Amino acid sequence: MPIEYLPNIQVGGKIDLEPDRGPRLRPEKLLAFLKEKLSIRAAAYNKAYGQEWLDENACLRIPENHPDKESDQKLIDIQEQTYARESGKSVEKWREDKEKNPATLTEAALTLMLQRVLPDNFMVVRSSAYDDYNNGVDQLIIDRESGAVVCGIDEVIDRQGNTGPSKKEAKMQENRFSRYSNVKYGAQVKYGAKIEQGNLILGSLRDLPSFYLSINKEELALLGETLLKNEEVSDYERDLLKRLCHSLSMQLKDYFDFTLDKKLKIKLQDFLQSLETWL
Repeated sequence: MPIEYLPNIQVGGKIDLEPDRGPRLRPEKLLAFLKEKLSIRAAAYNKAYGQEWLDENACLRIPENHPDKESDQKLIDIQEQTYARESGKSVEKWREDKEKNPATLTEAALTLMLQRVLPDNFMVVRSSAYDDYNNGVDQLIIDRESGAVVCGIDEVIDRQGNTGPSKKEAKMQENRFSRYSNVKYGAQVKYGAKIEQGNLILGSLRDLPSFYLSINKEELALLGETLLKNEEVSDYERDLLKRLCHSLSMQLKDYFDFTLDKKLKIKLQDFLQSLETWL
């Protein structure tokens, strides 16, 4: 079941950071940098729990012993072949271009930024391709102290002034917003992770609070430039975190205007408490 956003949330609405429009997005340079840094963080997370649960891009792996690994990987391959065919590209070219697409760069850049700025007890990881394509979840934020996955995140690149989403993105968006009646149940993730008594537990997750984070291409360029230039967390990142937290707070308030499943309501309350520790 794909993520169901609240009907009155305007997905893609930008966070008004009023950035200096000087920096230009340099996809190849930013991509190489993000891959290097995410690989380092993924290796640290893997070492912390003694298993290779994340790949080099900090994405959750489908476990080798999972009974659905073969069929789900086949589904991923078919989906990517379809997206490539619709864009008039080979699968290899589509995958190469996808990595440099602003939407993918936004996901990777915000993952790295959140890894840098959130308190140490939080892990920020990217979902598997299966959950990205089929459940609309880009990231999971895991609280190592409570063990809970506090929320699922879907990054959105604001395309104002651009030519619009690709056919692949449009299909995914259509799936995400098709059934508002299920908003009360939250999101689900087939290949998730949580912490129990200090141990990493891999498995499906249900009743997840789901939110979106949105920046536009100019803000992505500025964030990329900031990450490239600063080993330590910058004032810009702290300011961006404040604004993202404000956006999440507004989405939380909107949730409670609806009749919610009891399990989701409890997790939303937990996330509210967690959010208060981020700044």
